[in-house]
Amino acid sequence: MTLDSLNQQLREKDIFNIEEVEYALLEINGKLSAQKKKELQAVTLKDLQLNAGNTSQFPIELIIDGQLLHGNLDSNHISESWMNSQLKARGKKLEDVFYAVKGSNGQLYVDEYKDKIQHPIDVE
Repeated sequence: MTLDSLNQQLREKDIFNIEEVEYALLEINGKLSAQKKKELQAVTLKDLQLNAGNTSQFPIELIIDGQLLHGNLDSNHISESWMNSQLKARGKKLEDVFYAVKGSNGQLYVDEYKDKIQHPIDVE
C-alpha cells in the first residue's frame, strides 16, 4: 500500500491527519480499519453520563398503494379504527392514500395520490 492510498483510506474515515491514528489494520478484504486516539474519538451519551431517553421505534408502514397492511397493524398493536380515525381527522379516505407510515417519533405521515405522479422513478 502506498502512502497516498493509506491517506485516502484514512480520509474516507474522516481522519485527515495521520497523527490522529492510535491503531490501524489492513483487513484481509483490503480495507483499512483505524482507531483514533482516545482523546479524538467521538463523545457518546454514556461518556457524558447522560440518559438516552426513550428509544425511538422503527418506522412502521401502514398503507401502501391504498391498501392497509394488516400484518403491520397487528404486529405493532395498532388498531384499524385508530388508522381510520387518523385518516378521517385529515379529511382523507383510504383509497386516497398512496403511502402512510408511522414514523420513529410516533407521528403519522401520509402521502396522497393527488400529486398524479405516474412513475415514481424518473425515466429517461
